[in-house]
Amino acid sequence: MRRLVWLPITVGLVGLLLLIGAAVDGGCGVGQDGVRALEAEGYRDITIGDHTWWKCGRDDTFASNFTATNPLGKRVAGAVCCGWTKGCTVRF
Repeated sequence: MRRLVWLPITVGLVGLLLLIGAAVDGGCGVGQDGVRALEAEGYRDITIGDHTWWKCGRDDTFASNFTATNPLGKRVAGAVCCGWTKGCTVRF
């Protein structure tokens, strides 16, 4: 009987760990919010890359590398940092 009690708890914990792992691994990226932030600053030909660890602040929930063409026509690379309540910022 005790095994039946632990089974739903174990399944729930494994599911939670999988969700956390997907978020940490970059499964939850900046997506369209990051693209909109870059477009608002005049960037075009935007490619959002993988998750970045060290380029964003403590308040940022999602952080991804990007490459884009800046308003002067030069190709640049940086990071787009987004938070649940703060929106997105662009960092170089």
